[in-house]
Amino acid sequence: MPIPRPPKAVTFDCWSTLIADQSWEETRLHRQRSLVEIAARRGLELDLEQARELIEGSWQQHVESWRSGGFFGAPGAARWIVGEIQTRGLPIPVSKLDDDLVAELVAAIENATDGVGTQVVEGAAEALNAVREAGISTALVCDVGFTPGRFVRRFLKEHGLQLDHYFFSDEVGTPKPYPPIFQAALKATGAEPSQAVHIGDLKRTDVAGARNAGMGTIRFVGVHNDQWQSPDTAGEEADAVLEHWADLPEVLGI
Repeated sequence: MPIPRPPKAVTFDCWSTLIADQSWEETRLHRQRSLVEIAARRGLELDLEQARELIEGSWQQHVESWRSGGFFGAPGAARWIVGEIQTRGLPIPVSKLDDDLVAELVAAIENATDGVGTQVVEGAAEALNAVREAGISTALVCDVGFTPGRFVRRFLKEHGLQLDHYFFSDEVGTPKPYPPIFQAALKATGAEPSQAVHIGDLKRTDVAGARNAGMGTIRFVGVHNDQWQSPDTAGEEADAVLEHWADLPEVLGI
């Protein structure tokens, strides 16, 4: 489908499109250390390597759920980690594996990104402002992982990135590429699918999801280029590929 020039609405992906982690490695390490500390308070000795295995294992569970259209997130990760501790027979009394432990793990997993920090993708603020100044309605269409939508909304505000509408997979209940999150954004902006374009970095979720909704598609590759075919990136190419945000006004005809 050709990109409408100019569009009535533009929807944006979030991670690796508008903002990014300061350091994914530091965020992961933050979660590992938190797990070690939480376990220690309950009499369980975990080392960083064991914590890494649990955190990475829970992330794989999240990815599998995400691919199938479900939501796992930090709550699912916390429950899975507790289950793994029980399954592995680690020396911790079952009475200590309670709801308070799950809640503490959820908070630690969710807060890691906040603890390490996020940054604006170069040129994203200027591109977003150019779209809004052209009178085009904007919406965020964002899949969340271990960092919930309420956190991401705050990160965007702190970075001065303002959109007209916000849709997060943990709040809508369905991730990309499934229709509900795109349909919600289109309804909010008042645009017909043929009048709208979605910008994101992943072929499987952003490009395929928006295209199936009847929208024009732009793949932003300035941070992450999913040229290598994997289960999360495979799919057809977008209507346009954008390497630099400074080129967006020309692509949109604004």
